[in-house]
Amino acid sequence: MIWLLLASADPVATAVATMSMEEKAAQLQSTAPADAKLGLPAYDWWNEGLHGLARNGHATVFPQAIGMAATWDPVLVRKIGDVVATEARARFNAKPANADRRIYEGLTIWSPNINIFRDPAGGRGQETYGEDPYLTGRLGVAFIGGLQGPDPLHPKVVATPKHFAVHSGPEAGRDSFDVDPSPQDLEATYLPAFRLAVTEGKALSLMCAYNSIHGVPACASSPLMVDRLRRDWGFTGFTVSDCDAVGNISTYHHYRLDTPGAAAAAIRGGTDLNCGTAYAGLPAAVRQGLVSEAEVDTALTRAFRARRALGIAFGGDSPWSKIGTDQVDTPAHRALALEAARKSIVLLKNDASRLPLKTGSRIAVIGTNADDIGVLQGNYHAPPSPRSPRSTVSASSSVPPMSAMPRARCSPTARRWWCPRPSSHRV
Repeated sequence: MIWLLLASADPVATAVATMSMEEKAAQLQSTAPADAKLGLPAYDWWNEGLHGLARNGHATVFPQAIGMAATWDPVLVRKIGDVVATEARARFNAKPANADRRIYEGLTIWSPNINIFRDPAGGRGQETYGEDPYLTGRLGVAFIGGLQGPDPLHPKVVATPKHFAVHSGPEAGRDSFDVDPSPQDLEATYLPAFRLAVTEGKALSLMCAYNSIHGVPACASSPLMVDRLRRDWGFTGFTVSDCDAVGNISTYHHYRLDTPGAAAAAIRGGTDLNCGTAYAGLPAAVRQGLVSEAEVDTALTRAFRARRALGIAFGGDSPWSKIGTDQVDTPAHRALALEAARKSIVLLKNDASRLPLKTGSRIAVIGTNADDIGVLQGNYHAPPSPRSPRSTVSASSSVPPMSAMPRARCSPTARRWWCPRPSSHRV
């Protein structure tokens, strides 16, 4: 009787208790379907806010993360995180509360990237705060605080620092490579930023990485995801895999033979939510005795509690539900983006006092990126209304526009440094 009373007072526990294994497995995949019995609309857990709300219409775009790091200004970075969260809420609130949410429409923001950028072969170092663990940790805490807001019981959005851990490349093997850091390097270089994100930043979510550490895939590593993260650091939120990282446990790392085995290893290793579809193998894994239904329930309960805390399911409410679309890309937000851009510029030399430029100076904008908006926007960005360096100079100058330098040709076999690498699914 006491248990029944407690369960009835906890809508999440009550919901989990009524679900089949197939329904639980479906809700633990990033594109979670609607469940009419539970009153749940469809919800895609994947949204991005690395340097502005991304891929969901117009929004304020800030300098890439590596540019934010060059400001050395945690207060500014926290303000940027707050703007990202405000604009995410504004877009979310524009639809009815019970509307289905597609990819990039939710309130679970898979940022910041607090990996340590040691190796340019990683390919996406612009998403990080650079090579210094202390600076990365301080800026990560600031950005997380801005995203989640002042009330941990009612977050504006959920922040998800990533990719845990020791994930810095190489690009060509990031789905399967195994890293073997020394205990000192692990503690002094790769873990401090994540420790700060959890213990001080109070991140409500965390994403595990593609790679293995000492032969064990990160998303199946209970020493990393359970012992270190939850026991040592006191993390109480939910974890999510990088996209397809659970499937990679069998297909790339060959750590398990098949998808049910990979799904079981991830759940038992501490990964609650699967970006991808590999958790469709959980019912088979339970039938085979590879993982218990109780372990699956624990993961699902953590994920559902996050939706309730956001005020979007299970009777939860939110003080942020009134933010409207008039709060998207406001003049104040643009002014903050301009401040960040200015502070991100580091002047290393000023030979012959050429700066500031004298009135009437002629400027040549040279290089393959002189008229390339896509490159300058970085990745994970909204569609702003930017101008390239060439068009900006031309618009502000009485000098007739010059021709941009011709772009060097790239081919599938090119190995020139300026040629783009193939796209991937890492988030």
